[in-house]
Amino acid sequence: MVDVADLGADERARRLAEEARPFLAAEGFSNQRIDQLAHAFVARGLGGDDDFTAWAMSEGWYTDPGS
Repeated sequence: MVDVADLGADERARRLAEEARPFLAAEGFSNQRIDQLAHAFVARGLGGDDDFTAWAMSEGWYTDPGS
């Protein structure tokens, strides 16, 4: 796991997305959705880096048109 605690928000989101991409893509997530979720996770301060994949899975591979 890359230690991204001291990076800026955009770089942290990019690294989280890249690290989780192989797993999430295999689960049906598009690259765009993975990037969107990573940026949302960082912007909202939703947890530590180890929490991102589980959170992304709970959010789902689809984009809610009402959000």
